[in-house]
Amino acid sequence: MLVTWKIPELFMNLIETEAVVLHASDYGESDRIVTFFTLASGLVRALAKGARRSRERFVHAFEPNSVVRLSFRQRRGLAWVESCRLVEGNLGLRSDPSRWAYAGLLVETTLRLHPENLPNTQFYALLCGALARLGTERDPVNVAALFLVRGIHLVGGLPSLESCGQCGRKLGESSTWTLSLGAGRFACQAHGLNHAGAITLDKGSAILLHAMLQGPVEKIWRFRLRKGMASEIVRAAAAWVEEQSGQRLKSRRALNCVMDPRWAEECNP
Repeated sequence: MLVTWKIPELFMNLIETEAVVLHASDYGESDRIVTFFTLASGLVRALAKGARRSRERFVHAFEPNSVVRLSFRQRRGLAWVESCRLVEGNLGLRSDPSRWAYAGLLVETTLRLHPENLPNTQFYALLCGALARLGTERDPVNVAALFLVRGIHLVGGLPSLESCGQCGRKLGESSTWTLSLGAGRFACQAHGLNHAGAITLDKGSAILLHAMLQGPVEKIWRFRLRKGMASEIVRAAAAWVEEQSGQRLKSRRALNCVMDPRWAEECNP
């Protein structure tokens, strides 16, 4: 007779990892459901039992955009939070509405594009680096644009920026380039795309973006886009994320109000 044993969920594998808090919501009378992007397991949704009653166990641990040290157990459905300790609160984001709005866009992009329970150490490093720099650098638009381009590249949504997708012309052989996330195409001046959402790049900006995709994630923050170009990339990338996910980005409305007056009409209901 074959005997099978059911392992209690209490003894299922315990994972200890660094993580970024993406979202937290109340559940029941005393619990919270928290979504993390973890170094070890990627996107993880977990239940924190008694989190709303305990003042010591999870103190300041579930604030969005914070880096924490997380211990959790994998289960079917929601994971189970064993412990969570604040490592870095990224407090510089909390005193500036525009920086907070950019952080919200980064977080929502991560939630919409990255599948659950799929480790991605490069994406984790990118997210941590972007949140840290959003609170300190003078140009948060540049940080957001670099994150979005590299992040979309990491999840396979960016076309090759090495040459024209139509004729094969190399980067140095055209003075103007067009990047369309919606069409998944990168084209030279002769084959440029004119539809809504296409980003027109001068040769220098195209070469810069291509170079930014090649090196280590930790090194991309040295790149600087023209402010107008960075704004167009953020806007186009946000629209693409909405199209891919089929959901409106809540952070985009806030950005429309604080980032660019040309977007102001989108703030209206």
